[in-house]
Amino acid sequence: MNDLDYSAIEKVLGVESESIAEMPEEIRTNMQTVLETIVVRTDEDRKELYNALDLLWQKGSVLLTLEKASKATGIPFLTLSNLDFETQQVIVFEYLANSANTKQMYMLTNSALAVIELDKIAKLIAVPVRELRKLPRRIQEQMCGAYAMEFDKDSTNAELVGELRGMMQQ
Repeated sequence: MNDLDYSAIEKVLGVESESIAEMPEEIRTNMQTVLETIVVRTDEDRKELYNALDLLWQKGSVLLTLEKASKATGIPFLTLSNLDFETQQVIVFEYLANSANTKQMYMLTNSALAVIELDKIAKLIAVPVRELRKLPRRIQEQMCGAYAMEFDKDSTNAELVGELRGMMQQ
């Protein structure tokens, strides 16, 4: 991405081009793709462009701070970067509020890891993930535990599907 592209993003978002350069490569590449994909002809197009770039800006900002949190806590960055975006934002908030409170950041990370498979479970049992997130936390954790132990990529997983659906009824 060249300086002109940073300039276009800078104009749309109202941020400094130097801060865009600090973003992870994937974020900058996605910003470039957004610029090339969304043609601005109307106010709606302009809003769509802004929203798409802003979301990437937010994700990039969170990832930059997660790198710092990773170094401060010892939690691998790969682990933090694989968490859901909402949890990442909470960890960033906690880190910025008190970078020495590693216990809280570990608790948040472990809590998110306990239910990280919900998206895969939702696909397997054909239930929207938002429905699974409405279940009590212990049920979500039980479902993820069962999935982690029993899922077989070379199987239909019919027995597991039945077990997971049964857990939803508890």
